[in-house]
Amino acid sequence: MDAIARGQGVAFLFEKVAPLLRSADAVVANMEGCISTRGIPADKEYTFRAPPALAPALASAGIRLVTLGNNHAVDFGRVALIDTLVHLWRARVRWVGAGTDSRRAGQAVTLRGQGCSVSVLGFTAIVPRGFAATERLAGVATLTHCLPVLARVRQEADVVIVVPHWGKENQTQPSPTQRRIARLLAKAGADLIVGHHPHVVQGYERIGRTQVLYSVGNFVHTPASSAARRGGILWAEVGREGVRTLSVTPLWLSGGRPTVAEPTHARVVARAVAPLPVDW
Repeated sequence: MDAIARGQGVAFLFEKVAPLLRSADAVVANMEGCISTRGIPADKEYTFRAPPALAPALASAGIRLVTLGNNHAVDFGRVALIDTLVHLWRARVRWVGAGTDSRRAGQAVTLRGQGCSVSVLGFTAIVPRGFAATERLAGVATLTHCLPVLARVRQEADVVIVVPHWGKENQTQPSPTQRRIARLLAKAGADLIVGHHPHVVQGYERIGRTQVLYSVGNFVHTPASSAARRGGILWAEVGREGVRTLSVTPLWLSGGRPTVAEPTHARVVARAVAPLPVDW
């Protein structure tokens, strides 16, 4: 990915889907890694850091809100996480899922338009050592940070969306833990839950009025397997009464960047997001 970004520019990564994203009233994306030139890599297998040019490229592509609630936001330490927040703020990209302390990490962002308010929260259930925000230290939000905020914003917003980082990598079905967490979030008032981390598309489930897509797969990435090169853009039409409709635009990752999938791959994505059995 570094070579692609250096050779073609960061905006090149979003070029094929940017017109689609710009057509939406609001776009939420999971951003794994930090935006910084500083920091020391964490002692883990993979660490991700992007140049400052990523922040305006996100905005230019139509992405105005990202979740940093994942297992890579603090890959280069808290100083790089703080840099990330600064770069996003300068590019007018908002964020959830991380912050300068636990209160800010867990807070929601509320989007308003066409007479409807939508509150978005993000958190990670995959928490490397030292990544979680504390009362005095920057870091990522966890489920513990998220649940009290969810209960509160449920009383204030027309629609509540939660974006969790959860599950097991390369598993095409959600784990029992994911499904248990989904039920906690549904009980607390989430209208829509859209997950990531498995790097492959996972199934859809409805829990009462809550709609869950357990994983939308990859977006900008260079995976080896065909399954991990398939993903999706989830479209949600919402109103004051909640989520009206959901649909998925299947994606295929080519050269690290997403493009709308040809029919063969689109059919595979469609099967992958099929409803899950209720009894598990």
